[in-house]
Amino acid sequence: MNIIPDLTVCLAHNEPGEAMVNLLESLYLHADPVSFEIIVVDNLDDADFTARLEHEFPEVKIFENKGGEPIGKARNHAFRLARGRYISFWDEPLRIQAGCLQTLLRFLDDTPDIGIAAPRIITDSGTPLPSSRRFPTLASSLLQHTALGQLWANTAPLKRHLMTEWDHLLPFACDWLVGSCLIIRREVMEEIGLFDEEFISLYADADYCLRARRSGWHIHYMAAAVIKDQRSQIYGPLHRQAAAHPHALADCTRFLLKKWLAPTIIPA
Repeated sequence: MNIIPDLTVCLAHNEPGEAMVNLLESLYLHADPVSFEIIVVDNLDDADFTARLEHEFPEVKIFENKGGEPIGKARNHAFRLARGRYISFWDEPLRIQAGCLQTLLRFLDDTPDIGIAAPRIITDSGTPLPSSRRFPTLASSLLQHTALGQLWANTAPLKRHLMTEWDHLLPFACDWLVGSCLIIRREVMEEIGLFDEEFISLYADADYCLRARRSGWHIHYMAAAVIKDQRSQIYGPLHRQAAAHPHALADCTRFLLKKWLAPTIIPA
């Protein structure tokens, strides 16, 4: 019998070390009663890592991305293999907490107009990290991806974009959820397709949320579901990894053009 899992967990192996193994261990520890399958895209062409996964987690499906393709293309490989009712993408440094997946899937099952959701991301000490976003504007993009942000890091356009003044202990709707951990309803993928592979480094997640919203789906931050991430620096206020990435400004410009030039109005 071909049983459809509740959730497909898609992981990209980008970092040498124990991060992926630790994430998988947290998944197996806390996933119950959610049924799941796991797809790993190996971007490092790491034979030792692949052999270890096959030995310790034999049920994991491994796709070897020897070309080191951009994140959108790598995720699309996993998208095509996914069988779950929901498809999720997780970064390696994350650690899933008790009840996280069950809370997210129960919420999505109960609210069929929500197309994409994400949990509350916290540090090891429990501090919430701002992982929700408003769609970028020209002002917020210049502040985030150029030296201007070093001078005016606490200005209104950047605060509004990063939603830093929202209470992240409460759930709320937003424009966009950062791609470090996303849960996507299968019907969304079937309706709007895969990630835009032209995005080299960033904003493929923003573009996907934009397309989902234009098709009538809602995007939701779910505070009751919790996951840990030690990389507090990537969530704000300047998102320093984004500011330093050579392709970030080009990707942001591409996103803004798609946002401004598309004829469809985003529903409120």
